[in-house]
Amino acid sequence: MDKVTARVAAQYTAYVYPEAFSDLDVRVEAGHVDFGDPSYFGPMFWPEGRTTAPKILVAGCGTVQASVIAYRNPDSQVVGVDISDASLGHQRFLRERFGLTNLELYQGDLRDVGKLQETFDLVVSTGVLHHMADPLEGLAALKTVLAPDGAMFIMVYGAVGRMGVYLMQDVFRRMGLTQSADDVAFARYVLGVLPPEHPVQAFNQRALDLGYDAGVVDTFLHPQDRAYTVPQVLEWIESAGLAFQSWMEPANYEPHAYLPQPLIDRIAPLPDQERWAAVEGVLGASIKHAFVLRHPERAHRLPFDGDEIFAYRPRRYPDAMLEQREGQFVMVRNGVAFLVNETEAAVFSWCDGARTMGDMVGDPIFAGFDVAARRVFLRECLRRMWRLGVMMFQRDEG
Repeated sequence: MDKVTARVAAQYTAYVYPEAFSDLDVRVEAGHVDFGDPSYFGPMFWPEGRTTAPKILVAGCGTVQASVIAYRNPDSQVVGVDISDASLGHQRFLRERFGLTNLELYQGDLRDVGKLQETFDLVVSTGVLHHMADPLEGLAALKTVLAPDGAMFIMVYGAVGRMGVYLMQDVFRRMGLTQSADDVAFARYVLGVLPPEHPVQAFNQRALDLGYDAGVVDTFLHPQDRAYTVPQVLEWIESAGLAFQSWMEPANYEPHAYLPQPLIDRIAPLPDQERWAAVEGVLGASIKHAFVLRHPERAHRLPFDGDEIFAYRPRRYPDAMLEQREGQFVMVRNGVAFLVNETEAAVFSWCDGARTMGDMVGDPIFAGFDVAARRVFLRECLRRMWRLGVMMFQRDEG
């Protein structure tokens, strides 16, 4: 074990992360959603369709992630690997308490997953690779266990939204702060007296885990982390010999969600990488990047520009909702509301993942449109919902 890995392992033994919970059934039924869960996000991983339960590796599973995925996917074999035995201890507790016979757990370095001598249909690794001395080495190791038609869900830190974090990491390093209880308390004090205009304040407002010591340590006193811009993410993926398939949160990378029309008009025609990087720069808020990777020959792009898209089944994101506010319809997700008209609201409600866009063409709600106009409207309406990050698509297997 190299020095960086040893220090990281020591941190997650002393400060188990993320914050553990024991009421797995209550949390899941109350709406706890993990982006790596194929029962929710299968269309993002396999838009071409999938008929069998995937075999899943959760690499760097922490205290709860592998158990949550095993609980939600009882027909899948789930393997969790983590460097911290303390974190795995809570996973073992959950496995026993909830009878998760489909969950196997191993302590070890992510780089050694090949020793499992297995391949996986879905590899999930969130918040892990950016803590390695060589993240490319880690990504390459995960590639070796990815099945030929498998998908990989990865999350790494975003450089733009974490600029204030690195400023404070440098301050704490200069002050000689360690991960002792006293130093963690002092770091909390410093964060509490920073001026409102400090660059870290925007991050602190968005971060979800600064209310407990392990979250503060993981963010501000970690011995090793790095962050990426959009171009750096894409370069890293290419260097590993993998192919980018999609962002899990398209709204953060497409101009149509948060930008005014003049900016949309200038940015929307740009090539993918340039468009995504421009939006990242304009929004200036990305604290993480979450995305799906495939082997190059299996990466799938949705065919919105052709008739093939009508064989796909649209399915709402699990936390996307339709509301009426002051007599207007809005789609709501992540606290952001997108105004829609009555017909668009009907389309949103119609999309349950069971029917194809082709089925929708014949629905009575479109009786006032001729068939050609219906197809044009549906294609553009659902393309917009995809860009806004409220709709997924999976090809009909029938």
